[in-house]
Amino acid sequence: MIGKGNNAGKTGRLYVLITGLIIALMLASPLSAKTPKLTFGAEVRFRGESLDNFNLAFYGPNPSKGKSHDQFLLGRFRAGFDYTPNQVIHLALWGQDAREWGYGFKDKDFYNPVFGTQHNPFKDEFELWNTYLEVKKPFDWPLAVKAGRQRIFYGDKRVFGPGQWGNSGKWIWDAVKMSFFIPKGFVDVYYGRTMIHQPTEFSLNHRHGFESIGTYAHITLPKSMGEIGVEPFAMTKYDSHDHYKGEDGRYGDLNAAYAGMRVFKKNLRGFDLDATYVREFGKLANDTIQAYGYHLLAAYTVTSCPWRPRVSLEYSVGSGDKNPKDGTRGSFDGAFGARDKMYGRMNLFKWRNIRDAQINLELWPQKWKWFYIKAEFHKFWLDEEKDGWSLNPKLYRDKTGNSGNEVGREVDIVFRFNLPKGHQIQAGYGHFWPDEFVKKLASNKQADWFFIQWQYKFNWKIL
Repeated sequence: MIGKGNNAGKTGRLYVLITGLIIALMLASPLSAKTPKLTFGAEVRFRGESLDNFNLAFYGPNPSKGKSHDQFLLGRFRAGFDYTPNQVIHLALWGQDAREWGYGFKDKDFYNPVFGTQHNPFKDEFELWNTYLEVKKPFDWPLAVKAGRQRIFYGDKRVFGPGQWGNSGKWIWDAVKMSFFIPKGFVDVYYGRTMIHQPTEFSLNHRHGFESIGTYAHITLPKSMGEIGVEPFAMTKYDSHDHYKGEDGRYGDLNAAYAGMRVFKKNLRGFDLDATYVREFGKLANDTIQAYGYHLLAAYTVTSCPWRPRVSLEYSVGSGDKNPKDGTRGSFDGAFGARDKMYGRMNLFKWRNIRDAQINLELWPQKWKWFYIKAEFHKFWLDEEKDGWSLNPKLYRDKTGNSGNEVGREVDIVFRFNLPKGHQIQAGYGHFWPDEFVKKLASNKQADWFFIQWQYKFNWKIL
């Protein structure tokens, strides 16, 4: 794990040294005869949402912040240049501007005591996005190195995900990543720090969120072993700002680490199988972290039907804390993964103190490949009834366990239309029925969510 003080300084110097290595490789690599290419790209996205009886951090008709009946508009604009002077070098310079109109929360409501500043998932004005220098296969070596602002995501995005549904993009990294290419796979090693989405301050002027060193690999096993995909990974998650409160009431650092593996097989006579397991350990203030998460999926696609229905069953668990006073932190933190499409589309849950049994139906007609629909049903429990609901675990927690562990049920349906010339329309609806735990600690009223989104992307070749 990353240590304090000098070690953190050493990793910062490592970032500079590897960036220097990239520049050296760039200058030393023989130039190809490939014609230089310069493109300009842009993405515009607007989404309107309607929330009834819940919001980002509260459930029920009387939230202490924001509104329980909220309608708002989110807008995001990204634009930038990609330049490849030859087959080795790639320069990217992109910016992002994310805004919201009519949202019930104000900027001050997003103050994060851990980061000591605002951290707004919906608003981040005039900010750098993908801005990096990349060297790919210098001297025909089987490696690539990328340094700068970038997204780091893998697999189903459960462990590493960009979190792009939230308007400003949850996980954006200032990082150096080295990729080593192997037969039927790769091994990535990275060092990086996560960006804080401070709405009106340029990110180069304030501190980062988390610091991390990690590795993620992928290999497809030989045909004799079933061509199974195997993805082992390990990483740290560190913050030295003493804002983390332990069970003894004292504050300290976060010094966590994760290790795990994803194993999957696609199209096994129409079946898809997928399993992920993650173990979390380390220290949070004076607490010892002992937590885990896992996810299981089995799906079948009826290829003989022109609508290609795909039925899938999923089960997700993020461990909870058994005892709020024993100095052991059992609540799984979720690493750097996305959650927007994982544990219900209404975003009432994270990969923490959760058991989520899920059934899905997807339709993707072969004659109408521009059309896609997915319906989901979830049944949620707390993993540990003495721990809190991840929507707001400090507020919605019964340390006696007398409120039980049944949280609720959710149904979601989402439509997607891929239209000509880079346009896409999405629309969806979600409904939540509270069960015993929510009725006792929050509200017995049901909740609704609706959204409609338009997105447009284009690329223009300049050279």
